[in-house]
Amino acid sequence: MRSNPRFTFVRHGQCVANAQGRVVGQLDSPLTPLGHTQAEGAAVLLAGRRDLTAVVSSDLQRSHATARIIAGVLDLPLHLEPGLREQTFGTMEGQLFADLTALSPGAEHINEVRWGNGESVADVHARLIETFARIEAAHPGPIVLVTHGHVIQIAMSMLQGRGFRDVEWFDLPNGGIVNGPA
Repeated sequence: MRSNPRFTFVRHGQCVANAQGRVVGQLDSPLTPLGHTQAEGAAVLLAGRRDLTAVVSSDLQRSHATARIIAGVLDLPLHLEPGLREQTFGTMEGQLFADLTALSPGAEHINEVRWGNGESVADVHARLIETFARIEAAHPGPIVLVTHGHVIQIAMSMLQGRGFRDVEWFDLPNGGIVNGPA
């Protein structure tokens, strides 16, 4: 991996719904005090990157608040991109994970299931192809993308040339940073 990647991803800081153990999806949940601390920590870790040209964020408030902190510390312009929103989980959003019953996806590939009648991984993958075309056209230099866990994992796989069935799932804590592929 090169030392100065084109995209550096940051997962938003902890939000209220995360702390409550809820399915968040596109619920617009604000950051907790810990989430603000995580955003500040990410900003400090990125402060040495002099090549960065902008911060682009999901428009959901947990990402936007995280991005404002990062952009402020780095003294970079901040742009909102609705295409970076988290996967929506429809009727499951707001429910406690502990209250969900086991659901079977049936005959579909797991990444084609629209949990809670929301978006499937395949839907998000297609959305991100369009979103990254817009981002790359508008921001030619290395940028920070502040977004959500599933979006980061799906985008990383997409940028590596993988299809929606081949997403490499990995753990990325709130406020975590990962460099995009070279």
